[in-house]
Amino acid sequence: MAGAALRDLLRRAEALTAAGSPVPSDAETAMAEIVAWSRLIDRAEAAIAVRLAVAEAGKGHQLFGRRTLGAWLAAATGSRTARAGERLTLARQLSRLPDLAARLAEGSVPFGAAAAIASAVRRLDDAEARLAEPILLDLADDPAATVEDVAHAGQAILETVDPDGRLARAAAQTERQHLNIAATLDGMGRVTGLLDPELTLQFKTWLEPLAVKNGAGDARDHGRRMADALAVRLSEGGRRTVMHVAVTEQTLTGEGEDPAYLQDGTAIPAADARRMAYTADLRRVLRDADGALLNLGRARRLATTDQREAILAQYTTCAREGCDVPAYLAEIDHIQPWHPTGRTDLANLAPLCTPDNKWKSRHPDRVEIIDQPNGTVVMRFHRHPKLHPHRRPWQQPGQPRQPRQPRRQTTANPTPTPAPPGVSHPTPTPPGVSHPTAAPPRASHPTAA
Repeated sequence: MAGAALRDLLRRAEALTAAGSPVPSDAETAMAEIVAWSRLIDRAEAAIAVRLAVAEAGKGHQLFGRRTLGAWLAAATGSRTARAGERLTLARQLSRLPDLAARLAEGSVPFGAAAAIASAVRRLDDAEARLAEPILLDLADDPAATVEDVAHAGQAILETVDPDGRLARAAAQTERQHLNIAATLDGMGRVTGLLDPELTLQFKTWLEPLAVKNGAGDARDHGRRMADALAVRLSEGGRRTVMHVAVTEQTLTGEGEDPAYLQDGTAIPAADARRMAYTADLRRVLRDADGALLNLGRARRLATTDQREAILAQYTTCAREGCDVPAYLAEIDHIQPWHPTGRTDLANLAPLCTPDNKWKSRHPDRVEIIDQPNGTVVMRFHRHPKLHPHRRPWQQPGQPRQPRQPRRQTTANPTPTPAPPGVSHPTPTPPGVSHPTAAPPRASHPTAA
């Protein structure tokens, strides 16, 4: 019976969309029909969401030899993976959002807003989702609000109810980032990708100063100007990348965990701000209670130019085991973290490429430091904790946060890093002797290069 009803529905839909169906000649009628068709599509999406929940409960994708329901859905409907993911997220969250489910079924909320609400609550528990649902539905009903507004509101709710998860969410964003350059048939390259907030801002501030219009006669669109700016940057035609990060002194020194803020207002975890400060120009900024600037100190760096030159004389590549990124393209990292007690001494510095430096700062308890006889170090990353069960002790709520430190050992059979001709390695640190530590300098406003 259900199959006959479905076939009848498909026949009626085909009749409505047949090539011979009348198309309005005036714009107003055409736009009204566009809205009507969109509402019909939304009703269809509601029906798909309900049936996806049934298909997932019965593991229906296995009937077609697919590993996941999302893979089956994308292939069976000819949709993009992202669209299939939106549909699956909505189907999985509707059981926790009864008001949204009812309104989606009756067609009083569009699919885009429903998908944004479902995505916003997927990291909340059931009680938090019930509290967030009416707030997000009210915003979706506002004629002036967009789907992006609903998504941003959902993110704000998540930040409010789970501030401690900010670092984990930032790490998850970094894990999702990717960049692809594919050759087209005419020899050009198509660039696609996804970047985390920090890298997005760095990329924009690196290019946009050179992507402004050159007067009224400049007919290039913004995309063309950004491509031209990239060509200038890659040809060494511009200054180094500069971005401003506002951070309190307490966060920078580890006395607090309040987030730092990029210059566009995006909040970043305290741990990321400290990592960025390791290789940044630091300025002490004093403001009054109203936020007015009172004093701007001189810029200074934690690692000096001479120290960087000495590191480049010792290392040829990134210090992470197996990484071949040249040392001159790497950041100068503190082996024992600058926060809370790592000194900015030559013996405590090593080159790490940007991705490895970011990973080390977020997983310091999964980094093994192996001292080499020539004074250099090799950093071994244990990316799979199940294979390397080195975990932090459980921390009860209310207890002070304990700093995590990399583990250190001396290698028995070292592979020394070659130094350029005429450059000798410094005297290595004897086994069992730890690097000296001291309190870090204090600053409140790093400018990352």
